[in-house]
Amino acid sequence: MATVPTTLSDFEGRWRLTRTIRDARAGQVVQAEGEALLQRSEDGLIYTEEVTLSIPGQPPMKGTRKYIWHDGGDRVLIHFDDGRFFHALTLGEQNASDHHDCAPDSYDAVYDFHDWPRWSVQWTVNGPRKSYEMTTDYAAVA
Repeated sequence: MATVPTTLSDFEGRWRLTRTIRDARAGQVVQAEGEALLQRSEDGLIYTEEVTLSIPGQPPMKGTRKYIWHDGGDRVLIHFDDGRFFHALTLGEQNASDHHDCAPDSYDAVYDFHDWPRWSVQWTVNGPRKSYEMTTDYAAVA
């Protein structure tokens, strides 16, 4: 693999993930651990995530999420599983950022590939009822 991802297929496979959500509004830190599978499809890659969430004062709970990743040349075009566009990830850079507006909320992502194939994404989310930072770290599963 390259020192940074340069093609959509660089992400294909199974990734161990750890996530920390620092929720300023709720005044708590939520942890999650699990796996993400990026599996080839006719339209690109299907991102499927399964995690166990640890929320203070509550029993652990399962969480899932799914996205569709499309090849956009020098970018990965990431869509929600219902087909709506979410954001784009620029390839070939150690750090890539993008913005997603979901009025009245604002989502800013920063991807970090400096230790590829370990990588992370940090989301900063702000809105009338939201104020949190979510960092997810990924490591390839052999």
